[in-house]
Amino acid sequence: MMNPDMNILGFLGAAELLILILVPLWIGSLIHCIRNKDLSDTNRIIGTIVIVFLLLLGSLIYLFIPRETDS
Repeated sequence: MMNPDMNILGFLGAAELLILILVPLWIGSLIHCIRNKDLSDTNRIIGTIVIVFLLLLGSLIYLFIPRETDS
């Protein structure tokens, strides 16, 4: 039989690993969106709002959905 304390430690370790991966992804997406000179001002504002309010989902939407450029 497994010790319940080991299960909790395993869960916490997995949670820490996810945080170490997901937080930099979120911050990187936000910085990229704000500094991206190829985006129009409207797209930059919408992208920033989506990333801030939807967190990980917002980062994935920003990274994988094509967007218009300011050309």
